[in-house]
Amino acid sequence: MKLFSQDGIEMMDVKSIDQDGDRIVIKGKMMGTMATKIYVKPEDMWAAFTLFPWSLKLRLPLLLLKGYRAKRAKAIAPK
Repeated sequence: MKLFSQDGIEMMDVKSIDQDGDRIVIKGKMMGTMATKIYVKPEDMWAAFTLFPWSLKLRLPLLLLKGYRAKRAKAIAPK
């Protein structure tokens, strides 16, 4: 998964998301060069979720489905 700035600049390339006890561990590269591990505590996960407006929370299942379909279509497309 890649995270981009508004200008289309790659900010982070996420390689994996795992669990370490109660924390989420995100491994990746920042700005294409700096390998990093980011640890997210349960209270911070909740804080992030509360930042989502209700309209986005309600649309999340649809957005996940659209992402799944786009990824699958890309994998099936002839090369």
